[in-house]
Amino acid sequence: MTPRGACPSLAAPMPTGDGLLLRAPAGDWSPAVVRTIAKVAAGHGNGVVEVSARGNLQLRGFRAETVAEAAAMLAAVGLVDAPPVMRGPLAGQDPAEIAGPRAIVAQIAARWPEGLAPKTSVVVDGGGLLPLDAVGADLRLVAISGDAWLLGLGGRGRPRWQECVPTQDAADAILGWLARLGPRRAREVEAEAPLEPPAPRPAAEPLGWHAAAGALGLAGAFGALEAEDLAALAEALPAGALLRPAPGRAWLVLGLADEEAVALRDRAAGIGLVTDPADPRRRIVACPGRPSCASAEAETRGLARELAALPGLPGLVHLSGCAKGCAHPGPAPVTLVGRGGGFDLIRAGGPRDLAACRLAPGEVAAAIRNR
Repeated sequence: MTPRGACPSLAAPMPTGDGLLLRAPAGDWSPAVVRTIAKVAAGHGNGVVEVSARGNLQLRGFRAETVAEAAAMLAAVGLVDAPPVMRGPLAGQDPAEIAGPRAIVAQIAARWPEGLAPKTSVVVDGGGLLPLDAVGADLRLVAISGDAWLLGLGGRGRPRWQECVPTQDAADAILGWLARLGPRRAREVEAEAPLEPPAPRPAAEPLGWHAAAGALGLAGAFGALEAEDLAALAEALPAGALLRPAPGRAWLVLGLADEEAVALRDRAAGIGLVTDPADPRRRIVACPGRPSCASAEAETRGLARELAALPGLPGLVHLSGCAKGCAHPGPAPVTLVGRGGGFDLIRAGGPRDLAACRLAPGEVAAAIRNR
């Protein structure tokens, strides 16, 4: 089982309210692999397939007697645990990319040290259409030219920038900093910020047609899909297309031509996936809630569907089953935190900030509508 403070994985599932949760790192998956994922979710779990905010695959509802066979089936099609070194989901396929991160990621992963703190992670961001500024990490490399990378320590979008390194030294620089961190997280290490940050980049929306990269972004409502819908999507993929989970709780279909993207978008919408970045469901972040999560104090997904039907949502609405705020740790225009079956309403803040009032579930929609 998952050690205390660590993230779930295929080798160490995490117990939660609806059973054991398996998490696998993202990959570029063929339709056959996607069908296996759906089969494992439906046959051994509870049929729920999720993409996390960081772009990892999550499968829920496994039992102690089913989880080992499920992990073996996934391993047979190439889904295995890997060091937490993330690169952009369009790496190598995005003509707007500043520099390619794949080789650096492979070098860091191959030499990943033992004895690091749980949840230690690295981001290698080559830039382009879908930058990774919103993805938190202990260490971060950001390409600033074809052969130069800024190395930052900690922070979600506001790292302490330490040095500029050439491509051939980038992996060694990260590994050196990992050795300095050891069992500590980046936030526990004192360090100056001697370098100026790179120019700010606009927030990236993975949904939609990214024509230059031949990629179509789709999503399940609030990051979740039923296994049968994922299987239907796999059947709809054109020959040669690959499916990859991506940061922002999205799926990217890679290797499409324009006409294939139009047809697949329409097919995905018919299955029930979110295809339009302006869909109001994309402005609501909702964790699994009660009863799926053992920590949750309120049901969330049904309320999220109710709120998505309201006109004029006030920007992002974060709906969290408890004060941990796993789905969106930062502030939002409206945050709703589960408390004793109801919700604390927090305006322009995060899940641990002071609540304006407490609402019963039936009062939430009216409070949002009449804000």
